Amino acid sequence: MRESDLRDAIAEMVRAEVKAIGDELAPVISEVVRAELMPALRAAIREAILRELSTYSGDADFREVSQGSVFSEPEKIKNVTAEAVAPETVPSNENGLYLYCIVDASVSTSLGHMGIDGCEVYTIPHEGVSAVVHSCPLEPYRSDDEETVKRWVKSHQEVVELAAERFGTVMPFGFDTIIMPKEFCTAEEVLKKWISDELDEIRAKMERIQGKKEYGIQIFYDPLVFTKRVEDESDDVRIIKEEMASKPPGIAYMYRQRLEAAVRRRMDELIGAYFKDFYERIQSNADDIKVEKVRKSDGDMVMMMNLSVLASDEKALGQALDGIAAEPGISVQFTGPWQPYSFV
Repeated sequence: MRESDLRDAIAEMVRAEVKAIGDELAPVISEVVRAELMPALRAAIREAILRELSTYSGDADFREVSQGSVFSEPEKIKNVTAEAVAPETVPSNENGLYLYCIVDASVSTSLGHMGIDGCEVYTIPHEGVSAVVHSCPLEPYRSDDEETVKRWVKSHQEVVELAAERFGTVMPFGFDTIIMPKEFCTAEEVLKKWISDELDEIRAKMERIQGKKEYGIQIFYDPLVFTKRVEDESDDVRIIKEEMASKPPGIAYMYRQRLEAAVRRRMDELIGAYFKDFYERIQSNADDIKVEKVRKSDGDMVMMMNLSVLASDEKALGQALDGIAAEPGISVQFTGPWQPYSFV
């Protein structure tokens, strides 16, 4: 046999072997592509779309909206800085009103000097409800000192809690909600006009939250416990492990990629099933739920869900959470009760 014929024969054998290996690894490659490439590709496409939307100059207004927090801004009254008020329309000696909450009572009274920085807190009755306020300058409460901000927020909470004790149902507003004077109207006149315009909605919200409190619920899982469960209980993971044991090192590496992808997929399915189960258990003991953005935890546990919950029966809700916390590899953080900031 000539040397050239020998080279051709060897090349043909190599091509056949490569094809055989490719055919054998086709499921592995497909699995890796689905698990690794496609999610990254989808994420890149989403980011590209968001970049385009952010530069869109048409009539639509695209904004990134974060999940609510305990001190979420009210829907109808937004914080307005002093710079946003035209100086020629507002007298220099005019003050704004810092709004703590609306109470379901018509009463004109002082709650004392217990507001932020010791300001006197008082009520302004209108249309059968009352706003709990203090007079403030035409500028937001801002500080680079974290302790100062914490003190302000604590004072805000204390005023809202006292109002709830004194007057019953309260519709709380977020920290640093300031009513500004407008044109030839004082801040009090602006506030009263807003109450008149939104009275039906205010009463509907008060009726919905009456007798209820807000609770924060965070549920965490231990990834080591969940991974072991997947490896012990998943048939496809077991099969891949068995196949990998008989493969040479080069091919075994591809199988390890396939194994990791299978474990991640089963983990996602398991966490999804737990999320659905836990959510339904909580929902059966809640009047309303808001799913918040999950946050990175400090320890080894991973946050599975972060909920703001409106409920009237704290004991029943706590018992449901005790059952959830008893699940292997699961821990629960339960905070509250708070006034229902997230539900107004």
